[in-house]
Amino acid sequence: MKRVGLVLAVFMLIGNSVLAMQPEVVGGIRDGLALGMMLEDGIAKNVAIRGGIEANTGKQPLILFFGGKFYLTNIGRKIPLSFGLGFVGYTGNKGTDAGLSVSFIFDRLFEINPLFFEVGVDVAGPGRLQAQVGYKIY
Repeated sequence: MKRVGLVLAVFMLIGNSVLAMQPEVVGGIRDGLALGMMLEDGIAKNVAIRGGIEANTGKQPLILFFGGKFYLTNIGRKIPLSFGLGFVGYTGNKGTDAGLSVSFIFDRLFEINPLFFEVGVDVAGPGRLQAQVGYKIY
């Protein structure tokens, strides 16, 4: 439980710049069906920070995450591919598992600017699949 408190404190400190951050609704598979909110803010030309909270249907129903998004290349001409790396915490009835999250992020999916797809692995306790679709709220 102390880890969750620490993650929330870090998220609150970063939340001071919430007006500059872009909110996103995200949902998909993350140890079960997940739905939540994410904040993202570009800090350099090809680097962004991101963090969020999700509700999950798995054995640990709350997911907190914070990390970075690093631009890699474009697929075709219009779909940017980025690498996501960060910290993730699963908490709930079975205790708390904290670890790393590694993913690939496809922005402008189907040439719809606010739509993105993220696929990867969360290594928090046992490895967990991550496959999510998100929509940026402008």
